[in-house]
Amino acid sequence: MFNKLQKTVCLNGLAVLGVTVGLLALGAASAVAVPQIMSTYGDQMPWSSAEINAMGGTGTALYRGGLSNIFNPALLTDEQGYRLDAGVMLDQEHEDRFQPLFDSFDSWVVDAAIASNRNHYWQTGFGAAGRFFQESFPVVLSLSLADRYPYSYSFYEELRNPSPFPPGQGEPARDMLIEERQRDITGTLRNLSFGAAANVTQRISFGAAVHYAFGTRRAVDSVRDYVVTDGDDSYRLEDEFEMSGVNFTLGARGVINERLEVGVAWESQLTATGDWTTTSADVDASQVTVHDGSYKYPNMFRAGLTFRPRTNPLTVFTVEAEYKPWDKLEDNEHPGQDNPQLLNDVMDVRVGLEHLFYNGIPLRFGFRHFDSYTDRDASASVFTSGVGAPIGGGMVAVSLELTKISSIQEHQFPYPDDFFGDNFKTDEFARVDDTRFRIGVSYKVEF
Repeated sequence: MFNKLQKTVCLNGLAVLGVTVGLLALGAASAVAVPQIMSTYGDQMPWSSAEINAMGGTGTALYRGGLSNIFNPALLTDEQGYRLDAGVMLDQEHEDRFQPLFDSFDSWVVDAAIASNRNHYWQTGFGAAGRFFQESFPVVLSLSLADRYPYSYSFYEELRNPSPFPPGQGEPARDMLIEERQRDITGTLRNLSFGAAANVTQRISFGAAVHYAFGTRRAVDSVRDYVVTDGDDSYRLEDEFEMSGVNFTLGARGVINERLEVGVAWESQLTATGDWTTTSADVDASQVTVHDGSYKYPNMFRAGLTFRPRTNPLTVFTVEAEYKPWDKLEDNEHPGQDNPQLLNDVMDVRVGLEHLFYNGIPLRFGFRHFDSYTDRDASASVFTSGVGAPIGGGMVAVSLELTKISSIQEHQFPYPDDFFGDNFKTDEFARVDDTRFRIGVSYKVEF
């Protein structure tokens, strides 16, 4: 009787804790930084948890609690009791833009910085999994809330007069403020996922997860004109897309032997639909239009392998690949079935390593490499590391990530080409260097 009562109290406490954390995560406004080239259809490296991201974002062949809903739900069968995961991440995003500077003989001198932005953002994640009906229904169930496609991006610059003349000589003042230009993109498409998995044999398991995607992408372009002698060109343009949709993930896991496991997963296409509201305003008038919007994200294919060498303490090595044919993406703002935006297929390779010391402290490392879906010549290399520590009956994990992306892009806003004849000319493209530094903290508790 006492054991039964103790188990009931534990389950009730777990349920209350899970609902509380889930509601907090649902109510938390996500704000995640992404480079400009990922701000249209979402980040290619969303954060999940410190344990996952410290190992290069791996999870196709390695159990990740309730967050296995995203990577491979078949791995949920590793859960023998109950597990909760929750975490938060701080993202520091640096963007620097450069233009080639030439001398009067048209010889290149240096790449001059024309804009520099620094922004900080944060994100949360949550997952729960457990064998809730061990005697009558040998299936593991899970619930998770994760950011899948963050859009947030910020850009700000001041356009100043490049006059070579000092003030007071009858010419426009040097460095006089001409315009303030700003682009703000906010929002995240998040997944509330429910998963289930069961063993078919002692070595093979299958799982499935259904995802409800929801979120709002809001993009604002604004220009404030300070030189109005030739007319006030100030304006504000806002696009807001409130979307939702449903898709699912199917996964399988095979245990080759006690040292080697493989996992495969397929995530179906996600069609996110909703109202697209456009608000435009200038000094003369404003206008609001509403129409149907739609993003149809492509399928996703994952495969991974986990190796556990004969070491004491335990070491785990995992490697996986994720293929996503972004050229199949459909956007009703850019109609056409033949990839009108020239998006690229992406192969995402991830490697993770975890070593457990005698005192129970895990040390983690990872590496990740992928190309951009918008720029074939731009790629990202992600270096990750992390550590864990047992605290309060659970495990705290900390992760660090460093990413560098360099690309050639069009300017956010046009630059005038009529300053002092042909003395000042602007190239139509800029070299953009993005540096991301992320630190995450997660807590895992098992019952």
